[in-house]
Amino acid sequence: MNQNDFRFMRRGKQLSELTSEELNLLEPVNIRGKGTERALLILHGFSSSPAVYRYLIPQIKHYDAIVCPVLAGHADSIKSFSESTAKDWLETAKQSCEELIKEYKKVDVLGLSLGGLLASELSHLYKLNHLYLLAPALKLKMRLDPMLKLAQALRYLGFNHLRNGAGNVLTDERAELAYRKLPVSAIIEMLTLAREYEWIAPTCPVDLFLGVHDKVVASDEVSKLFESLPNVRIHWLKNSAHVLPLDNDLKEIIECINQGKSTAKDIE
Repeated sequence: MNQNDFRFMRRGKQLSELTSEELNLLEPVNIRGKGTERALLILHGFSSSPAVYRYLIPQIKHYDAIVCPVLAGHADSIKSFSESTAKDWLETAKQSCEELIKEYKKVDVLGLSLGGLLASELSHLYKLNHLYLLAPALKLKMRLDPMLKLAQALRYLGFNHLRNGAGNVLTDERAELAYRKLPVSAIIEMLTLAREYEWIAPTCPVDLFLGVHDKVVASDEVSKLFESLPNVRIHWLKNSAHVLPLDNDLKEIIECINQGKSTAKDIE
C-alpha cells in the first residue's frame, strides 16, 4: 500500500493526507456474528474504498455478517489501480457474494456508484434477498462516447494520470478518502463498463437512493429505469449529492436498512 496515493477530498478539493493512524480505514470490513440467517455485502465506488462507509457500518443492525471487500486495485496504490480492470472489480464482488450465499440463508447487497452497478449485476447472477442501491452508476452525467475517445487519446499521447475529482457531497462535515490521481487506464475501464453494461431489472426487493444534487450520476435517468417496477422504492435525498454514505441524508439510509421492510413502489 502506498500511503501517499490517498487524500481526503470534498467537492474535488484535496483536504488532507492519510496518516499512519488512519490506514485501517482502507482495510476490508469483515464483521461476523454467531448466526447464519442474514448477511449484508457492501460494495464501494470507483477509486474509493471501504472508508466511504465508516459512518454507516457502525450503525447497521440485525445482520449476522457485514462484509465490505476492497475491489481489485483499490485501497492499495495508484499503480495497482492502473493494472486493474472492470472484469477484476466484478470478480471481487462475485467471489464475496458467493462466499456469503454459501454461509447465510439471506444475503442483501448494498452498493454505491460503481458498487451499485456491480450490485445490480449480482442481482441477476444470484438469488439475493434485498438490494440497496446508492446512486448506482447505471447512467452517468456525461456523454460516454466522447469522454471515452478523449481518454483513449490522452493515453495515446502519453498521459497516464489525471487529478481525481472525488468527494461530490453537500456536507462540510465529512470527506471521501480516495486516490488523489486517477490512472487514465482505469478511467477507460470505468467508461467502457458504463457504456456497455446491459441493465436487467432486479426481481428482489430494491431500495434505490438518489441524490438530488448528484453531479456524477444522471439521477432522473436512473429513476426512469426503476419507476415502473413494483418491487422498488425510490428515495430522493434532497440534501445529498453523489457520495451518499457521507452526505446529509445518511440517517434516512440507515433507518431504511435497519427497518428491513419489504419494499413497495413509493416514488417521491
